[in-house]
Amino acid sequence: MLTRFGFTDYENRVYETLHGAGKPMTGYALAKDSGVPRGKIYEVLHRLVDKGIILESLTGNKSEYQAVDIDIVIAALTKNFYDSVAELRGAYRKERTERDDRVWMLKDDRSMLLTLEEWVRRAERSIHLSLWADEYDELLPILEQKEAEGVRVEALTLGEIQSKLAGLHTFPVPQHEQHSLERWRLAILDESRLLLAVSHGGEMKGMMTSAPQFVQFFIDFFYHDVALAEITTRYYDDVLSGDEDIRRLLIRLRY
Repeated sequence: MLTRFGFTDYENRVYETLHGAGKPMTGYALAKDSGVPRGKIYEVLHRLVDKGIILESLTGNKSEYQAVDIDIVIAALTKNFYDSVAELRGAYRKERTERDDRVWMLKDDRSMLLTLEEWVRRAERSIHLSLWADEYDELLPILEQKEAEGVRVEALTLGEIQSKLAGLHTFPVPQHEQHSLERWRLAILDESRLLLAVSHGGEMKGMMTSAPQFVQFFIDFFYHDVALAEITTRYYDDVLSGDEDIRRLLIRLRY
């Protein structure tokens, strides 16, 4: 198991043997029981002692070794991991002094969602977000917190969501029609960064950019969608439900 955390196979074998034994062991006994060559056993033991996951006791001219409790090992590995993440973030997160007007393609869906979440967390002034209802689940607490901090949040959703957001707009499409609609994502952060994705062939393909002409165009597009949502919500029962042509036109305008 320790090999998943950067330990060698020999280190993993020695720790597992010691932990399984539940008692101190000599290097000779460990080499025999773990299968680690005798010529390598003390090198491996010294590395594990240095890494803090086994203990060494010297009695006379004989050294014995004991496994550190696994909960302590897990706590140490967890701390090391988050320390390394902090160092990585500090090394690579630099403030950009020049605007990047290039368009970057996004193909991995999970990476796209993580990028979207990180952008929302970093937003300082405004968030414009258009998603399907089920993709708001993880973002809603962050959006509500951002709004509480004074960030202007406007969110459009296909399908109902429960939220305290002041700027929430819902596009009401009958449930039986939703299965035929292509998914989309649109996020504009601080009116300076854009992420757009649409479903194609069952996969989400996207792009992101800070090019101002794209950002402004899709801000306008976002409010075009908001207007459609408000018209559909307010007049569906009175007019649209009885006029199939208008209803289809409104859906085509968005989808």
